[in-house]
Amino acid sequence: MNQAWQTELLQAAVLTFEELCFLFPSTDLEAQQRQAPIDAVVHVAFCGPLQGVLVVSLAGGLLSGLAANMLGVDEPPATAQQYDALGEIANVICGNLLPRIAGPQAVFQLSAPEWLEDPSVVPDLELPLAVEVQLGLEHGRVDLRLFADAAMATTGVETSL
Repeated sequence: MNQAWQTELLQAAVLTFEELCFLFPSTDLEAQQRQAPIDAVVHVAFCGPLQGVLVVSLAGGLLSGLAANMLGVDEPPATAQQYDALGEIANVICGNLLPRIAGPQAVFQLSAPEWLEDPSVVPDLELPLAVEVQLGLEHGRVDLRLFADAAMATTGVETSL
């Protein structure tokens, strides 16, 4: 796994969760967080100098709280809004990550986020896993996996913020 990319994914995710969701992730997961079942998965495909998919999975019943924090409301929003919030998180993380690993001049196209109806089924992405990061959030966790074409997965970070 590309250690530089892993660091960049970690930094992009932490910043996104702190600034958009007012949640403070930790890389030190407790047993409850590690064992929490996955309840929501979204993925964003991208193409440009690097082609791939970012998969974001939430575990431990975090989806409604994450969406409420993003929208600044006390009550959990409708299910559609909850999934839209997770899709926005995936878009922001992906949009912040790609220039960090491909350089600031690189131009990418991101697809609309797609949700998996059955979070236990991982999509067949036909791309190798380049990096993955797991973060603890409150009583649950977020799993981030970046699948990318093999040609670019061996290059290092060109820029770092």
